[in-house]
Amino acid sequence: MKNDPVTQSTANERRSFFRVNDQVLLRYQPVDESSALANMIPAAFKTDPGYCLMQELQAIDRNHAVFLRAIAEQNRDLEAYLKGQDKKLELIAAKIIEHEGTAPDQKKQRVSISEGGLSIQSDSPLANNGYLALQITLLPTHHTLMVFAKVINCSAVSAGGYNIALSFIHLKDSDRQQLAKHIMQLQLTQRRNKTSDD
Repeated sequence: MKNDPVTQSTANERRSFFRVNDQVLLRYQPVDESSALANMIPAAFKTDPGYCLMQELQAIDRNHAVFLRAIAEQNRDLEAYLKGQDKKLELIAAKIIEHEGTAPDQKKQRVSISEGGLSIQSDSPLANNGYLALQITLLPTHHTLMVFAKVINCSAVSAGGYNIALSFIHLKDSDRQQLAKHIMQLQLTQRRNKTSDD
């Protein structure tokens, strides 16, 4: 049986992304294909206080990005100062979210993640070719991504549970950039830690 060219292309694309092991706050729920393709975020996700706070801060960043670039062209010191203030606000927001606690169905989990998708562990099996809505909170910044993914593979683990391979669909450019930035920072941290241990 020949491989579906679209599926094969997606698999090749996923392999081209940098993949790292990470720990995130994760919640997800199955959705139908039409909801996933239309980016219909579940109501429970949209009302999450932490998500709403980080979305507002990220929207402010996007709206003011052009002004920061203009400042950078004129005054690098002022740009660095403003970025430092922005970092302070992010840290405060992360602490507020951490203090508020997580949703009942949200838990900290080890994952393997890239710009193309992620692998997670689940106590229950998920149907191959099914769709999920995911709320992924990156740590320690608590930047939250609301994304949709397709189940590429579900395999049982001898120790119990299941390994689930997921491929992102219609990932927004802003989410992809945020994820790429997070992965790059994580790789730099891991390299520094490895160097210090050698």
